[in-house]
Amino acid sequence: MRIVLDLQGAQSNSRYRGIGRYSLSMAKAFAAEAGEHELWLMLNGRYDDASFDLINQFEGLIPRERIVVDELPQGIAGCQHGNDRRVGMAEAGQSALLASLRADCIWHSSLFEGWGDDSAVTLGTGRDDARHAATLYDLIPLLHPGRHLRDADYRQWYYRRLALLKRCGLLLALSESSRREAIDALQIPEDRIAVVSGAADPLFHPVSIDAACRTRWQQTWGLAGDFLLYVGGYDAHKNVDALIGAYADLPAELHRRYPLVLAGRCDELARNHLLGLGRRHHLPGSALIFTGALADTDLAALYSGCTLFVAPSLHEGLGLPLLEAMACGAAVIGSDAASLPEVIGCKDALFDPRSRSSMTAKLRDVLTLPGLLDHLRGHAAVQARKFTWEDSARRARVAIEQHYRAMTGVAVTRRARPRLAYVSPLPPVRSGIADYSARLLRELDTHYEIDVVVDQPEVLDPWVQANFPLRTVNWLRQVTGLERVLYHFGNSPFHAHMFGLLEQRPGVVMLHDSWLGAVRNWMAQQSSEPDVFPRLLHASHGYPALLHDQQHGRASTLDAWPVSRDVIEHALGLVVHSDYAVKQARRYFGEGIARKFAVVPFPKNVVQGKRRLARRLLGFAPDDFMVCSFGMIAPTKLNHRLLAAWLQSPLFANPRCHLVFVGEHHGGDYGRQMDATIRSSGARGRIHITDFVGSESYADYLAAADVAVQLRTASRGETSAAIFDVLAHGLPLVANAHGSAAELPPDVALMLPDRFEDAELADALRQLHGDVVRREMLGAGAQRWIREHHHPAKVALCYRDAIECFVGDTREAEQARMMDRMRRMGMATHSEGDCGDGDGPCLPVNRARVGLPRLFVDVSATSRSDLHTGIERVVRGTLSELLRLDQAVRRVEPVRLESGCYRQAADYGLKVLGLPVLNLADTVVQPGMGDILLGLDWVADALPQETALLKAWQVRGARLFFVVYDLLPVRMPHHFPEGIADMHARWLACIGQHADGLLCISRSVADDVRRWFDEHPPHRGRELAIGYFHPGNDPASTRPSTGLPDNAEVLLSRWHAAPTFLMVGTIEPRKGHAMALDAFERLWEQGVDVALVIVGREGWMCDTLAARLRSHAQLGWRLFWLDQASDEYLERIYDVARALVAASEGEGFGLPLVEAARRGLPVIARDIPVFREVSSGFAIFFDGTDVDSLVEAIRRAARTERASTKAASNAGPSWEATTHTLWSMLDDDRHPHWLTPWVRTGCGEFVTGNTSPAQEL
Repeated sequence: MRIVLDLQGAQSNSRYRGIGRYSLSMAKAFAAEAGEHELWLMLNGRYDDASFDLINQFEGLIPRERIVVDELPQGIAGCQHGNDRRVGMAEAGQSALLASLRADCIWHSSLFEGWGDDSAVTLGTGRDDARHAATLYDLIPLLHPGRHLRDADYRQWYYRRLALLKRCGLLLALSESSRREAIDALQIPEDRIAVVSGAADPLFHPVSIDAACRTRWQQTWGLAGDFLLYVGGYDAHKNVDALIGAYADLPAELHRRYPLVLAGRCDELARNHLLGLGRRHHLPGSALIFTGALADTDLAALYSGCTLFVAPSLHEGLGLPLLEAMACGAAVIGSDAASLPEVIGCKDALFDPRSRSSMTAKLRDVLTLPGLLDHLRGHAAVQARKFTWEDSARRARVAIEQHYRAMTGVAVTRRARPRLAYVSPLPPVRSGIADYSARLLRELDTHYEIDVVVDQPEVLDPWVQANFPLRTVNWLRQVTGLERVLYHFGNSPFHAHMFGLLEQRPGVVMLHDSWLGAVRNWMAQQSSEPDVFPRLLHASHGYPALLHDQQHGRASTLDAWPVSRDVIEHALGLVVHSDYAVKQARRYFGEGIARKFAVVPFPKNVVQGKRRLARRLLGFAPDDFMVCSFGMIAPTKLNHRLLAAWLQSPLFANPRCHLVFVGEHHGGDYGRQMDATIRSSGARGRIHITDFVGSESYADYLAAADVAVQLRTASRGETSAAIFDVLAHGLPLVANAHGSAAELPPDVALMLPDRFEDAELADALRQLHGDVVRREMLGAGAQRWIREHHHPAKVALCYRDAIECFVGDTREAEQARMMDRMRRMGMATHSEGDCGDGDGPCLPVNRARVGLPRLFVDVSATSRSDLHTGIERVVRGTLSELLRLDQAVRRVEPVRLESGCYRQAADYGLKVLGLPVLNLADTVVQPGMGDILLGLDWVADALPQETALLKAWQVRGARLFFVVYDLLPVRMPHHFPEGIADMHARWLACIGQHADGLLCISRSVADDVRRWFDEHPPHRGRELAIGYFHPGNDPASTRPSTGLPDNAEVLLSRWHAAPTFLMVGTIEPRKGHAMALDAFERLWEQGVDVALVIVGREGWMCDTLAARLRSHAQLGWRLFWLDQASDEYLERIYDVARALVAASEGEGFGLPLVEAARRGLPVIARDIPVFREVSSGFAIFFDGTDVDSLVEAIRRAARTERASTKAASNAGPSWEATTHTLWSMLDDDRHPHWLTPWVRTGCGEFVTGNTSPAQEL
């Protein structure tokens, strides 16, 4: 391997400090250990003296020609302002130099050089991050920002260097403590960090202290005899103040016998502070001795001559002075913190650095207890031999070799980090998504060059501030050539700007909330347009959602419907954290939608909480048993169920058991009910609701708890961050199998059924309270699962893979690239859905459809008419019920045929349902696989001219069904105007050729259709499904007309008083009005007191009959013609009439017959097949060729009292039942109402088969 050692850490301001000394010693040892590896040195050209010294130091270890100098510009220190360009030039130059060396590994001795000096560190463009290694000393500023990162400029500089540290492929840690810090605080995977430790320089060994040396000490520092020694810096974490306080608490004779020597460079400000501290503690002036800067030989002598070496630091990466002291044979004691216990290796030598009394006690014991000092000296000699530079260099070599073997074949083919726009709210926005996004950015930085796009006045996350350019929404709208955009969508106003942005700049969506209705409703409230939200609701979920909104209110609608279709549609792909979220999308938008989703794990790292400290801070005793539930109090979190279960469990009676709800309290009735239950429980002092807590207190409760209970109902696809907090802390978890929680593996949680009983939860609490082993097993299993599957670095890889997949080969991505290209070329003058005049809406056709398969209902004629004839009533009644159906399988959309295409008739659908009109656009319909066109309306004049359109629909996977009302124009052409028969014949030929199935409104019509096709075979090469249904007869479903004439009540009274017979239907020759009038005229001539009421408009070819009616002597007395009667009026007439007369010579169904029968009105019907079909059992039939037959039927009915007639139970289905029959037939080829398919016989080109309309998809 070719390995480059970046030794700036041994040249910069760190040259004479621990980092510099460590870097040089490790580099020399590594050079000696390198064996066959080819080593190079890179030195900083700004430090010639140090470079000259290093070149000499490595003589014989590294050939001179392999030592290169990085020429850096002057004035690039991080503390200087206005030097960004120079820093950029320095980093570019260094990156080019390193690239030219073609190294397999670049080992940076320190990434944290350059704040106060002219040092530069870079990993380049990200093309080869994996080959960079870095020494990891400590993360003290990150872990203690209040002390070390108060300066904003330094904070930003430091976080930039942390980002470089995270990007490195390998970290070489000085201690297990440092390694653990990087794993916990930076979420760096464990396999990317190796512990290499360190050692003292060979200069540090036991030195004999002769009289001359002691005389020099006496003369220089006033030091005579025994002394205590501290060596190191004076930063706050070094804890020297505490050392002086603990030392001051020793007995006075120990002060006199053992002065405290503070060795090493100490500036005047720090010295004066410490001397003042000593005076405040009443230490004598001779008790504290400052040596100032020392040569290594003098330092070795002090180590060798001290009575005891003390290391009080709160935090160290290694503790090099400790190693040096032990190497010199000194007895040492130190802090039980960070890396120091590893280095010291003796429990008897440790104290609590945060406890002054603990430190004082340890000092006193060592200085006074017989044998303890000798024991520590002996241990130090043995312990020091465990730390050698040879061993550290060997560890480093092995780690680099293993890392190189692992990355071979991966890193060498890696391209530069692609550019990614990252759109999300960020802190200080009070949002879980903002916090999530800030953490995820740290991980994705390894894979992408990221521009952060925000719509907020400021971003306060220091890592984000330091490492990513902050862009505006307008920047994203205008930037070109950017293929990768990641949006974080949630259901709050913080995401409002993203909806329009996503449509303009498609990208990958992290869908944190499957339900987006709340934010869409909020956006609508901010708009001046009143119908914004209903339009969105219709676009996303159709008519059932609008009905729900009207009937149940907006709050219920926001709970019931996701309102997220446009986001799913415009996204290149969507990332979620659970299969449950995908299941929710499939439920509302169809099975095919799943291909647009990628499930990635929730990013979480294992956390090792400090249980004892947390309990002390929160006020709980060590032996208390704490059951905690995390998250805001809400009915959907089932907090009341947990409270009830806890109260009925044995924990209620145990005074050491506590129940804690950690989260914001519910401000409404639910919260008040919880409070009331707690007050009346008798355990008020042991049941706690914290209300909102900050992140530190939240973490304390996680560390302090014994068991966590996380319950849920009415989940809408979101992932519980609280559950992952619990698992990461190794808490035993009790949850119910609801939503994404049901996907947890069995060894990480005690899982209850989704719909559990309180007793089951109480028993789970009892079990865990009494079984510490099971609690430990659950906690360990949880952390193991988090570590293996949810580590943030692993999740970032999953994100990268999902993003690259979605922006790579998907047609959505290719379309977005083409649209971006068109914009850059100035070609995007039309909307993205329009290729221009005459090209048609091409892109929506090629875009993958989002949503359920659709049922397009042709209402071309009825939507433009106010008629209430039979066909119109069937269309309105059926459509009304179709639009009300639970459209979980197929979405219903009314359409009309217009100018060679089908267009949506959306507002007509609203009109049928009695909903407010929204002025929805009648856009052209683009059919797709699995769609159905139902020709519910009779469009005989236009459909035969649209055979190309019908073929186009079938080519795209749609199936075509048409409703056939009758064949009367071709069977009785003499009863219809000229041309109608030919038009109807062409329509039959058209649907016979193209339909997948025909739905006739009666069995009689179905039989007649079969006969017609036998007589006139359509041009088709496959069988034709033929079935039937019966229209409904409840007028309320057909948008009935209302209104009564002024004389209505008078007439209704007259008709009720005398036997009155009713005829309903348009006045046409075939309807038999002339025959009926002949019959009534005979009765009137015979003195029979009966009346005839005709309800129907004047139709075609009835001028003679209309004139006869209008001039009739009985008109207005016994004969009445109501050509404008409303449905309301007709209902009243049904109530008073004696019987209905149905004299028609031919019908497709005979809707008035079943309407009359359902209301208990007797029916007198002409004896034709369809009337026998629909009214058998409740009608009286007469011979249609004999007027006398009708006269006798009327006479008998006139003698029968209306009150004695009961409604017929079999008088036809309701419109709801009719619609369910139709709905079932469209998707079920085995429905009993499908008859034997029609097959063209006698034609060799037909291939028989059993294909049914529902199987032809």
